[in-house]
Amino acid sequence: MKAVCFLVGLAAIAASATKTLHTKVAILGGGVSGINAARNLSSAGIDDFMIIEARDILGGRAQDVPFAGINIELGCNWVQGLGSNPINQLRKKYHLKSAHNDGDDVVFYDHTGKINVTKEMNAYGDASDRMDKLATKRIANNQADLSGRAGLDLAGWYPTNYIEKAVEYYNYDWEMAENPEVSSLAYSTLNDYYTYSSFGPDSDGDQFVIDQRGFKHIFLEVANTFLKKNDDRVKYNTTVTEIKYDEDGVTVHTNNDLIIKADYVICTFSLGVLQHKDVKWSPKLPEWKLEGIYGFHMATYTKIFLNFPYQFWDDNQYTVYADEDRRGYFNSWQNLNAPGFFPKNTSTNIFFVTVTQDLAYEVESMSDEEVKDRAMEVLRTMYGDDVPEANAIHVPRWTANPLFRGTYSNWPIGELSQHHVNMAAPLHNRVFFAGEAMSADFYGFLQGAWFSGADTGYTVVQCIKHSCPEYEYYPIITNANVKSNTITKK
Repeated sequence: MKAVCFLVGLAAIAASATKTLHTKVAILGGGVSGINAARNLSSAGIDDFMIIEARDILGGRAQDVPFAGINIELGCNWVQGLGSNPINQLRKKYHLKSAHNDGDDVVFYDHTGKINVTKEMNAYGDASDRMDKLATKRIANNQADLSGRAGLDLAGWYPTNYIEKAVEYYNYDWEMAENPEVSSLAYSTLNDYYTYSSFGPDSDGDQFVIDQRGFKHIFLEVANTFLKKNDDRVKYNTTVTEIKYDEDGVTVHTNNDLIIKADYVICTFSLGVLQHKDVKWSPKLPEWKLEGIYGFHMATYTKIFLNFPYQFWDDNQYTVYADEDRRGYFNSWQNLNAPGFFPKNTSTNIFFVTVTQDLAYEVESMSDEEVKDRAMEVLRTMYGDDVPEANAIHVPRWTANPLFRGTYSNWPIGELSQHHVNMAAPLHNRVFFAGEAMSADFYGFLQGAWFSGADTGYTVVQCIKHSCPEYEYYPIITNANVKSNTITKK
C-alpha cells in the first residue's frame, strides 16, 4: 500500500509540474519573421498571442558577441538592397550605425604575394551580366531551369585555373554560400533582381552594420512597439520539442514542461531545423510538404574572426586568397580596420575570413586552435612569415546549433516553384510557416524573413476575423504534370 501511495504521489507531482497555457496564436521563434508576424497581429487588434523563444533574447540569427573590445555580428551583418527595402528603412528609422560596403575595394593574393586580377574580374563581371540576360530570357520563355554553372558557361565563363576559381568564389559563393554547381540559375537571378533593383532607383548597394547595439537593435525596437516590458506573452528559454496538430487546433510541447494549446501556430523555424527533425511532428509532416522542405538547401556561411596585436594587411575592405589546390580555401577576408568601419586602436585589429559549404562544415568539426592554425598558415602564405600570431579567435558553429542548423537558404537546381509552394503551405489552416526560406523572392535575405512574417501574420488575422484565404499546394509533382489542391477553411 505504501508503494502504491508513493507512486501516486510521484504522479501527482509530475502532473503539477506540467503547466498548460491557452492562446489564440502561438508564434514559434522570436526572430525577424516571428517579430513581424506578431506586429501584424497586434496591429489588427489581436493581442492573444505568445512568442516561444528558445534563447534569452529576441532577434533570431541577428546575434552579436563581444570580441577584442567590440561587438561583432555572428549572423546577419549587411543591409542588402537599399532604397525602400524595409530593413533599410528600419536602419534609418532607428539610426543603426553602418558603413558603406564596397566589394570592388579588394586586393588579391596567392602563394607568390599580391597579384593583379583585373582581367579576370572584368571577364567574370561581363559574363555575369550576360548570364543575367540569359536567365531573364529563359524565364520569359518558360524554359527549364539550369544550374549556375551551366549559366556561367553559356555566358562565356568557365574557370580553368586557380586564380579564376578564386575570382568566381569571391563573386558567387561568397554571396550564395554555395557553389554554382548546386545553385539555380533562374531563381538566383530573380533573387538578385528583387534585392537590388525592386526597391526603387536607390536600391542597389549594401551597408555593413557596425552598430555596437547589434543588428538586432532595430528588431528589438520593433518588438517594443507592441510588447510591454517583461511581457509574459514571450516565453524565453523555451525550446519546442513536439507539435501536435489537426483540423481543430495545435498543441505545442516544450523542454520545460510547458504545454501551449493554440488555435493557430506560426512556425518560424529555420529550414535547417525543419530538415534535421529537431522537432517531432504529430502526425508526421505530409509527403508533399517534406518534398519541398528537403528540396531546398540550408547553406552555411561561417565568419571566422581573428584579432591581432597590430594590422599587417592591406587597407582595402576585402582581401582574397587564391589557393592553388582548393577552390574557396580561406578565400574571402574582410578588414574591420578599413576606413569608415571601426577606428584603429592598440587592442582591436580584426581581420575575419568567411568559409562556406563543405569547408564551413569542416571548420565546425575542428577546435578553435586548429582553425586558427589553418588561418595563420594562409595569412603567412600571403604576407610572409613575420605575420604575428592571432591573440583571439571566434568561430560560430551554425550548422551544429540545433536552433538554426545553418545560416540562410539557397535555391538549388531541381527545386521547382511548386516545391517551394509546398514548403510554405499551411497544414489544415492551423499551422503556418514563415521565415526567409519561405520567401520565393527574397529567400536568404533579412527582407525575406520580414515579408514572410508580415504575410503570414496577415493570413492568420484573416483566419481569425473572417475566414482563411485559399492556399494552393501540390500533392503530386511529376515531370509530366503538376496537380494542385487547395487548402480552404472548413
